[in-house]
Amino acid sequence: MEYQLLTLDIDGTLRPDALPCVPRKNVTAVRAVQKAGVKVAIATGRCRGGISKQLLGGIRPDYWICAAGAEVLDGAGNVLHTGTMTDQQMYALVDFFENYDCFLGFNFDDGPYGYVNCARELEEEAARGMAGYIHDGEDQVRHLESMPYSAFGRMPQPLAAQFQEKYGYLGLRFLYYGNSEGCDILTAEQDKARGLETVCAAMGIDPAQAVSVGDGSNDCGILKRAGLGVCMTGGDPRAARAADRLCPPAAEFGVAQLCKELWPEAF
Repeated sequence: MEYQLLTLDIDGTLRPDALPCVPRKNVTAVRAVQKAGVKVAIATGRCRGGISKQLLGGIRPDYWICAAGAEVLDGAGNVLHTGTMTDQQMYALVDFFENYDCFLGFNFDDGPYGYVNCARELEEEAARGMAGYIHDGEDQVRHLESMPYSAFGRMPQPLAAQFQEKYGYLGLRFLYYGNSEGCDILTAEQDKARGLETVCAAMGIDPAQAVSVGDGSNDCGILKRAGLGVCMTGGDPRAARAADRLCPPAAEFGVAQLCKELWPEAF
């Protein structure tokens, strides 16, 4: 079956961790595939407001699957689906992260806001060469305008189990980035796979006609749901098990190599 849709994670997939934006080789390959008629969707844990033109290096996706599936848009910005956290879920996270002095942020429609220990995170962000990504939300009032799609933070992994002991009834999931303290925090309903289904419905195709590429724990659902799920070599072991196959790592422009393999006529 001919693949008509390509969904791509950003961090660790399109963009190697060592680079501030998507490298030119990947940009050129993705645009060539689009020119050949394949639709492209960005599928990321970031909210749409946290993705700059500079980050994507010139890629103009046809669809957006953002906030791990809680924010789905077409290329023109029209909303196809949204889902938000409840105030109870949000307040429980704030209380817990404050008690343990850990960084906590939330993804809103206009970008990510740091709610707990934001100043410390901003310093670390600058040190990593990513200054300007997170908005300072230490006043903790942004949610009075609209509720967040998802949360993200830095907290020792054993503390996630303690959170679940106290607040497990809220149905939140902690998806850690490998063995680090960084994590996405999602509702039970959130999954990039549901975003894939929404995009496929808008296109009038079956998910079996999609290729999904990712590297992290929040990619497991979409890698399983797509007709072809591809994990970056060196990605999270859970993502590798969920995928049908591997491709070269982001540092070796694995996305570009995959595009040339799957759609050689585009090159």
